[in-house]
Amino acid sequence: MKRLTVAWLSAFLLSGSALTSYAQTNSPIPERDSSSVSLFEYATKIPKRNKVFNLDLEMHAGFNADFFSGKLDEAAFRFRDVKIDVTGEVNDRLFYWYRQTLNGGYEGQALENLNESIEYAYIGYKLNERFTLTAGKQDVFYGGFEYDENPLLIYEYSDMNEYSLCYLTGIGLGYQPNESQEIRLQVTNSRMGSMEDEYGRLPEGFKKPRVPLFYTLNWNGNFNNVFKTRWSASVMNEAKSHNMYYYALGNELNLGKWNAFVDFMYSKEDIDRKGIITSIVGRPGGHNAFDANYLSVVAKCNYRFLPKWNVFVKGMYETASVGKASEGIEKGNYRTSWGYLGGIEYYPMETNLHFFVTYVGRSYDFTSRAKVLGQENYSTNRISVGFIWQMPVF
Repeated sequence: MKRLTVAWLSAFLLSGSALTSYAQTNSPIPERDSSSVSLFEYATKIPKRNKVFNLDLEMHAGFNADFFSGKLDEAAFRFRDVKIDVTGEVNDRLFYWYRQTLNGGYEGQALENLNESIEYAYIGYKLNERFTLTAGKQDVFYGGFEYDENPLLIYEYSDMNEYSLCYLTGIGLGYQPNESQEIRLQVTNSRMGSMEDEYGRLPEGFKKPRVPLFYTLNWNGNFNNVFKTRWSASVMNEAKSHNMYYYALGNELNLGKWNAFVDFMYSKEDIDRKGIITSIVGRPGGHNAFDANYLSVVAKCNYRFLPKWNVFVKGMYETASVGKASEGIEKGNYRTSWGYLGGIEYYPMETNLHFFVTYVGRSYDFTSRAKVLGQENYSTNRISVGFIWQMPVF
């Protein structure tokens, strides 16, 4: 992907951040956990007196034992994420967010003139108590609670979110009629680089759009902090007269120590944006299969059985299919995948540091039409032990 709750970032949910529990806020102030103390404050004993500049270092690392079809493939230490995160409030109305990953994606992208490692680079302006405007590189206002989680805290994404491009440059407008409801409208680029960078070689007759934009409408609902929604509908201009349509319906239930969500996601792509169908049908040269359809259902349940201990289970069901036959590619389903996760987390401090032990399993089942093309069923498994820390530096 490329998309846990952190109190100090609550201000940015209205403007499109990828966090869960604080999406219902119109405050531009990027609040940290009130109990957290930055390394600067700890070392100098000088308390911070403003919120103009906050610097955090985000780390997700551990020891992973990876298995392929039941056999050990590799066991080694690995960093999943290392990021710098800078947020601040210039005044009562103006705020900003900059976040960059330090372990990948440094190739420049022609259209946006940025590299993929930069996830957030935007400013926000609170127009009034109801409306907030953001401009710059930001995450797409997709729905769904898996997508809404901070990527640092994800142990395994569904294919739908793993293969979605979720950080793009554009503008977003948030409207909050009351404290429990939020409507957001966003217009961004539909890609970061050129058509060739995104899709590879396309057949004759496909022309790049003169206005390559991506439009998203998002609704976030909060009903007495018990039931919450993250719904969205998007349309993207992939090429001239060819579009992608994406829908996400996220629903969350909170019952004291229990928290659970289920996401329904569907993507209809005139040109295979995610590339999964292309990889199955074996067309060389890029993401050039057509009429690709993807369906995902993701569910997760957390149980905070003690103040410092949390256990969770997560399941994923996904299909990849072709909606219309073309050039020897048969219509129908080509792959069904299953994901199953479980783990336990320990939070020794009031801050966001925690340790984890997790298991991740994935199974990929191909239909007969895919097996004719040389595909075979397989499974992957991973056992991980590690830590996640959003370290407050300044």
